[in-house]
Amino acid sequence: MRIYIKSNMLVVQTDSSMLSVDWFGAFILSHSRDTIFLPMSVVIFLDDSLMRERKDFLIKLTKLYSEKSELYYEQLLKNVLRYRHKPIKIEFKQDNQIKSDIDIYLDAISHKEVKILLKEPNPWIITYFSSQLDKFITEYDDRRLFLNASEERSKSRLDRVLKRKSFLFFNIKFTYSENFLTILFNKYTQQRRTKYNRENSFNTQGYHQDSVLLYHYGVLELQYNASISDVKANYRRLAKMYHPDRVHHKNQTIINLYTKKFQDIQSSYQFLKEHLQ
Repeated sequence: MRIYIKSNMLVVQTDSSMLSVDWFGAFILSHSRDTIFLPMSVVIFLDDSLMRERKDFLIKLTKLYSEKSELYYEQLLKNVLRYRHKPIKIEFKQDNQIKSDIDIYLDAISHKEVKILLKEPNPWIITYFSSQLDKFITEYDDRRLFLNASEERSKSRLDRVLKRKSFLFFNIKFTYSENFLTILFNKYTQQRRTKYNRENSFNTQGYHQDSVLLYHYGVLELQYNASISDVKANYRRLAKMYHPDRVHHKNQTIINLYTKKFQDIQSSYQFLKEHLQ
C-alpha cells in the first residue's frame, strides 16, 4: 500500500485484497453517487453529508499504512487529514490480474422500463450501475435494477453503460431478451404488439398454425396469415427502422443487435414473399 499527493488529490495505491476489508469496501460503496469508476481505479469526491465517514476512513487507512511502512503515524495522519476535502483516488495495482466474469441480462419490460438482472448478487456491479444511472433508477436490490427509460437521455445513458466491458476486477457480459430493441426503441411497435396479443392471439381456437410461418410473421410483427401487402409494408418499415447504418455511431453491442435484427427481417421477408406469391 502507498499513500501520496498528486495533482491536488489524495492517491491510495493498493491491491484487490483491500476490497474484502469491511470498512474499506463499505466506504467506496457508500459513496457511489460521488464516485467515478475507472477501469482499475475509483475517484471519490467530497460529500459533505458523509464527512465523518471520510475522516474515519482516512484514520483507519493511515493507521494501516503506517504499520506496514513503519512511518510515524501521528505525523502521517496530520498530513493526510490536510487533504480530507480533496478527491480520493484509489488505484488497484496487481500483477497477473485475474478478473471474474459477470453475466448481466437486460429485459425491456416496455418502451418505458428496463430490468437489469445479475446472475449472482454483486454489490460492486450494482453500485457501478447506480452511479451511472442514478437519476433513472426506480428500484433496485442486490441483483436487480429497474430503469425508467421513458426519456431519450435515459436510453443514451444506458447506451454508454453498455459500452463498458470491464470494471475493476470484473469482466462484464451482457445478454438481451428477445425483441429488446423493438420494445425499447419503438413505442408504436409496442402498442401494436400489445393489441395483437390481446385481440388476435395466435393461440385463438380455430387458427391453423404452421410453426415456421408463425416465426416469420412474428419477425415482421404481423398477425398469422397476414396479406402480402401487409408483409411488404411492414418489411419496408422495419428494414428502415433497423438498418445498421442508423446506429453506426453507437457501441458495437447495439450495432450487432441491429445487424442481427435487420438480417432476420430480410430472411423472413424473402420466405413469406415466396410463400404468399
